[in-house]
Amino acid sequence: MLIGQAYTDVLTPQEQQALQSSCDMLIDSIFDDLQNVEKPEDVVHTMLGIYLPERYLYKYTPLFLKKFAVCVITVAWKLAQPEHMMLSSLAEELAAWVIIQEAKRQLEEESDAQVENAFDAFIDAYFEDTDLEYLYDDRYDGIEETELAQVMDISGLAFKDWFSPFSDEPSCTPHPYVLEEGLSSQ
Repeated sequence: MLIGQAYTDVLTPQEQQALQSSCDMLIDSIFDDLQNVEKPEDVVHTMLGIYLPERYLYKYTPLFLKKFAVCVITVAWKLAQPEHMMLSSLAEELAAWVIIQEAKRQLEEESDAQVENAFDAFIDAYFEDTDLEYLYDDRYDGIEETELAQVMDISGLAFKDWFSPFSDEPSCTPHPYVLEEGLSSQ
């Protein structure tokens, strides 16, 4: 079963294959990296650390990496379903973003060229919005706390909210591991 089967109208077979390969590679690297992460600065040396917003590197603890790993696995599972499954939190959106960025890198490596517009149609269809891109641009650090954010309906970008569900809808329920209260103090 190929990842992205619910999105064949916006994904090419090559993009689907790249997503599959990206999911496999990221999940394998997560399992390899988890044993070597003891402090936040260790995350920068992981495959996920390459793709996560740099401004938060000091907050990426071993517990964060475990929770984010669960999000990557959850998103990979959602992408493998025959019908669209909503992303439930900003952490899941970031996990999907990481999967796509790695898939783009793989496509570029295969073709030895910039893959123009790869995944653009999929991103437009899959994400409700791409507010998460603000996390990758330091000019927008703290935007979620401004009046402009309220006007533009930008919310949930604060690091403390990444694993919080977007809504109370049953379809937006994150994996229980990322919400477990006892874990937040570790």
